[in-house]
Amino acid sequence: MKRNVFWVVGHLLAIVFVLVSLATGLRFALLTKSELIWLSAILPQGLLHQWHFVAGLILTSLLLAYFISRTLFASTRTFSKKHRSDRLVKTPRQKKLSPRYHKVIHRYGDLVFVVAIFSGWLTYFDLQWFLPSNLHWYSALALCLYILLHAAAYFIEFGNHAFRRILKPRTTVITWRSSIVVLVCCGSVMSLWWFWLKQPSTVLSMSPISLTTVIKIDGHANENVWQTSNQVEVLTHGGANFNNGETVVTIKALQNGVDAFFHFRWRDETRSLKHLPLMKSADGWQVQQDGFYQFDEQTFYEDKFAVMLSKQCNHAAGTAHLGPKPLSDKPANWHGKGYHYSRDESIHDLWHWKAVRTNTKQQADDNYIGPAMEAYAGERRYTAGYHKDAKESGGYVMNWAWYKPDYVVPKRLPIEPERLAPYRLDAKKASNDIDWMATWFDYQPYTKQLDNYPVGTYMPSVLYRSNQFEGDRGNVRAVGVWSDNYWSLEVARRLDTGSEKDIAIEDGVCLWVAAFDHSQIGHTRHHQALRLKVVTP
Repeated sequence: MKRNVFWVVGHLLAIVFVLVSLATGLRFALLTKSELIWLSAILPQGLLHQWHFVAGLILTSLLLAYFISRTLFASTRTFSKKHRSDRLVKTPRQKKLSPRYHKVIHRYGDLVFVVAIFSGWLTYFDLQWFLPSNLHWYSALALCLYILLHAAAYFIEFGNHAFRRILKPRTTVITWRSSIVVLVCCGSVMSLWWFWLKQPSTVLSMSPISLTTVIKIDGHANENVWQTSNQVEVLTHGGANFNNGETVVTIKALQNGVDAFFHFRWRDETRSLKHLPLMKSADGWQVQQDGFYQFDEQTFYEDKFAVMLSKQCNHAAGTAHLGPKPLSDKPANWHGKGYHYSRDESIHDLWHWKAVRTNTKQQADDNYIGPAMEAYAGERRYTAGYHKDAKESGGYVMNWAWYKPDYVVPKRLPIEPERLAPYRLDAKKASNDIDWMATWFDYQPYTKQLDNYPVGTYMPSVLYRSNQFEGDRGNVRAVGVWSDNYWSLEVARRLDTGSEKDIAIEDGVCLWVAAFDHSQIGHTRHHQALRLKVVTP
């Protein structure tokens, strides 16, 4: 095959978009691979998923064009000495490498590109269950090795003259074969781009039920209507503490014209109810944590589940902005992973069920993702576009006045010291059947005179108020139960709450889910949205 202008353009495109794909992909990898955090400073930040997709789209098209060109030009390809000597002008620095070496590396590269692109598309469509664990990640590492072996070989042979092969065509003659390759490449790009703009998604049908049908929100989903409703399974990945970071979420949905009902079920082999417990030390009370100081706790935390609703259906509704400082004029985040916010004025509804802080109250925390808020002086944790709906009263508070990593002063101590009896074991060893929470009125205001607990005493850090969230923040009812290594969560909300911070549940609204296994922010995720279809009787 002659090295014409299309050959040069194809190589340049491949180089550029392989680098884009690797750079954005490595940023994604930092969400779960903390050992690579040293790369963070040189990786891009911000809304990167669209760039990763575009890079994959272009590389897919180039790969198709490459294999077609190999087929079309197979009769003219030789590896003769004349062919090799015609490649580049020899220089005194030139060292010959075996033609067999180049052939092996090229075959290795073909295999790596095919695996990387194939696994990338399966990951994009949330079909990783057809793949060995982390295949896309390992194929990216193999691609880095190929770049090293392929590029290094030509620099060893030709030094800086190797750039001539990439940048300078030997001929500008346009043949019918070259035209076919160009048409295939452009056609595949346009087809895949159109396919992406359609924002493919799985339909989640909300089966109709009558207003007289009673559904008890208790987490068991044992009413007959649940047994006959349609269900969707979504493979979510990238979560902390899950096996291989993955868990499959089964989703069912019902509606009676006034209220919407959802049932979520996912595998979690540990029932985690320890939320940042307090321990009495020689220096005072301490918050038990392994990462809470960086707002990335993955040990002493409760299980959680999140649901996001949006009228936008692209990846995470365009709210996931990665990196330690994706907002140049706002504070950096402590964990280096990124922020959620919308770049326009759009609102994305977020329901946040928490196994300790909201489950006993039979609610999910009704929040939303919107524009990035202003940062305030002295505010330690900046959350960008992650906001809580307004409340009138109720909910929970943390049992410390000001958080410090070395010690805290509790707000309240038990009226009856025996209330701490269930927590006498080490917090890591205590039974998962114990709810690490307390009620406000079973405790009394902290004083030094009352603080005569021995060193090693454990105490819950979550204090319940006397009532549920009231107001917008209390619009979502939710109860979860754990059994046989699975959480079963029932959720109910009005189809339209009338709140400007909530998304009305109607045809075309998109939904995402995320599971947390005793992790503060390390949740699972999926790429394709679930598009709601409100089925009428």
